[in-house]
Amino acid sequence: MLVAEQSVTRAGLRSILTSAPELRVMSSYGDPKQAMEASRQEQPEVILVGTREGLAADAAVAQQLVSVNAAPRAKAILLHPAETGVEVSQVLTGGVHGCIDPAMDEEQIIRAVTTVAMGGAVFLPAPKVQQVELMTAIEGPSPAEARLTERERAVLGKLACGLSNSEIATELFLAEATVKKHLTQAMRKIGQPDRLRAGLYAYQHGIFR
Repeated sequence: MLVAEQSVTRAGLRSILTSAPELRVMSSYGDPKQAMEASRQEQPEVILVGTREGLAADAAVAQQLVSVNAAPRAKAILLHPAETGVEVSQVLTGGVHGCIDPAMDEEQIIRAVTTVAMGGAVFLPAPKVQQVELMTAIEGPSPAEARLTERERAVLGKLACGLSNSEIATELFLAEATVKKHLTQAMRKIGQPDRLRAGLYAYQHGIFR
């Protein structure tokens, strides 16, 4: 589902996404209120949200749309790039699975939506990492205390970029099963139960590649 106030953005994204055989655009709306009712009925798996108000407003609308959607896998992508690690932490802990710039090239947009649909998180372009205290801190040992290996740090860094296991494998020249093993070990060491919180942990500790 597309929810964007600017008609040009809606039309452009619809054209891009409908060109991918694995994706289907169920509907598009300029008014978030209309989209709310439609979300109850249509149960979209991924909702793209872009308002004129900015990232915080988009996150609030996205959370409302996901909350009324009974589909257990419903996810939201904001059509504004996250510029800092703080913004990444805010949207992730709010239930949003990514932020993208709608001006990116077509292949990147299709890849981002597909990645989120499959359970990943995407932040493109990559935000700047700032060594500041996050508003919502993820508890866990430091990377040094967790005794993460270089390979485990590398996998966590790629996870923080929103890559899937297969994409991480390609980036690091590893087998996908090996990536899964490193990620499982890293998540156990840092005490994070899922991929999203592991990715947020990586941002919090400056593990970003």
